Amino acid sequence: MSMTTEVRGLLSTISSVYIGSYPPSPDNVVAIYNTGGYPRDLTGNYVEELTFQIRVRNSSYQTGETLCNTINGLLHGNSTEKLLMIENQSGILDLGRDDNDRPEFTMNYRCYYRENVV
Repeated sequence: MSMTTEVRGLLSTISSVYIGSYPPSPDNVVAIYNTGGYPRDLTGNYVEELTFQIRVRNSSYQTGETLCNTINGLLHGNSTEKLLMIENQSGILDLGRDDNDRPEFTMNYRCYYRENVV
């Protein structure tokens, strides 16, 4: 299971969550993007410091902003067996409106991820 799949699991109460992109419809969607991270050291440490971005599109600015706050509440400071720590790095960033006049937002996170749990 990948880091983005683990993050999607934490967002299981939210509908229309995609990984890597989102479709032109429906209007209200959330996407998780892997944005890299930092190199693992050469000591054999199995924990990676990874980064990801959450992108939210909604037909209502206020509802989209509220959804961002809900997502942040589900992610920031949370952990799973593989996601050892999730930390918000940016707050809510307003991206403006897409070609169909729908507000878009993004939030950036970092996490410590351990793929091989022993």
